[in-house]
Amino acid sequence: MSVVVYLVRHGEVEHHRTDVSLTPRGRAQAEAAGAALADHVADGDTVSIQHSPVKRVVETAELLRDGLSSALTTAGRIAISPPGLDVALSNVRFYLEPGKEPQEPSLYYSTINTPAFLQSVSPARAEFYRGFWRSNDPMGYWLTHDSAGAAEPPEVVLARVQDKLRGLFAEHSGKTSGHLRWIGVTHSGAMRNVLRAAFGEDPGEPDFCGIITVEATDSLDCATLAYRGRTALLSLIAASRG
Repeated sequence: MSVVVYLVRHGEVEHHRTDVSLTPRGRAQAEAAGAALADHVADGDTVSIQHSPVKRVVETAELLRDGLSSALTTAGRIAISPPGLDVALSNVRFYLEPGKEPQEPSLYYSTINTPAFLQSVSPARAEFYRGFWRSNDPMGYWLTHDSAGAAEPPEVVLARVQDKLRGLFAEHSGKTSGHLRWIGVTHSGAMRNVLRAAFGEDPGEPDFCGIITVEATDSLDCATLAYRGRTALLSLIAASRG
């Protein structure tokens, strides 16, 4: 069974200071992304849509499915099952206190940006939090600054995606028929991390509902990645595994 993975950024939101819904334009972007992906689906294909936990990504996945299903129904091809949760698609997550599960940054904005909280953590952590939220490019800031333990490091977030891709390709490598189109709706931080690993540089923010295409190679150690007309090999060996 051949497997093609599409990593899709969520649709437009007004800000990332809380867990907000998509804007009207963001909703249209999500449906349009689904319709565009329908061109890559043929009779007999299996389509799986997964998403990270936060609202803007869940909404994007649902609307993307609507756009995809509508286009496929019009073409008389296949139906699409409802989207499902996959934490491998999570954004970078912040740690606020020992023993507490990390959370996506937008869920912690109102807590972090208070004098009382910033005074309660180490100066290095406080500096990272301030820099992240004051930056015109928060995800770029995270990729290039030591968080002093305030956030998951880039290699951890990258490893989640690498492990997911490797698992998908390994699971289906021995099957001789059928095609899986796996659509993962995620965040710019996770996508930029993957792109930096493949291209050796950070390309900056992907468009809302921008798409990365990843396809298996003969080796489970790497995959072919395509983005904005560029292609590269992406290692599927996480740094933590050597």
